[in-house]
Amino acid sequence: TTTSTSTSTSTSTSTTTSTSTSTSTTTSTSTSTSTSTTTSTTTTTTTSFCQFNVPDIVFILDNSGSIGESNFAITRQFVLNLIDRLDFGNGIQAAAMLFNSDQTLLSHFTSDANALVNAINAYVYPPGNTAGTATGAALNFAVDNILQAANGYREQGAYVYVITDGQSQESASFVASASANLQGVSGVEVISIGISAAVDETELSVIATGAGTNNVYTVLAFEDLTPAFEDEVLRVACEVDTTTTTTTTTTTTTTTTTA
Repeated sequence: TTTSTSTSTSTSTSTTTSTSTSTSTTTSTSTSTSTSTTTSTTTTTTTSFCQFNVPDIVFILDNSGSIGESNFAITRQFVLNLIDRLDFGNGIQAAAMLFNSDQTLLSHFTSDANALVNAINAYVYPPGNTAGTATGAALNFAVDNILQAANGYREQGAYVYVITDGQSQESASFVASASANLQGVSGVEVISIGISAAVDETELSVIATGAGTNNVYTVLAFEDLTPAFEDEVLRVACEVDTTTTTTTTTTTTTTTTTA
């Protein structure tokens, strides 16, 4: 009897530990800054009406019955607009009077524009006015009561504006004599302005200084006393046109930040 015992023990232990750690951190910061600058230039041209030749201005304004209240208001505003153009801050002074068959002094020479405007506005055109037109007497009145050194005339020259809507009821010889009297004042230049078809251009030419129709201006209706006409009749008193140009520059900066 044969007994054979065989014992085989095989133990295999395999331990594998694998640790893998991967850390990835990415930080990305992007900032974009954009700056835009825009510059705009605005040029404003301011034109003062003109530099006036002489410092003294006289307005002789017809307020006869033929004008009527509404048309007188238009004529008065026309004169006020002319006054507004005068450079009182640069030595200008002005005077004003009314005339029909009589004469009314509104203001001696003054360098106070507001005072002159107030004096002209204070006059009230009378309802039912039937007064006639005595242009020659008005010219003589201006010589005796305005264009005198005692009344503020500086004798450096004057522009006299005679504004009427018709023909004088005086004789032609009397108007001519009064015109010569006015034009004989040292330094005076006379501008005649006729409104409506009723004016006598020959008479206006006699009143005005210069040959023929020089310094004579006419319109057919009171509504024609426009700003353009104001320019025309006032420009005769100009030495030179003056223009002042002011340039204004505006700069705008815009900054944009993007994260």
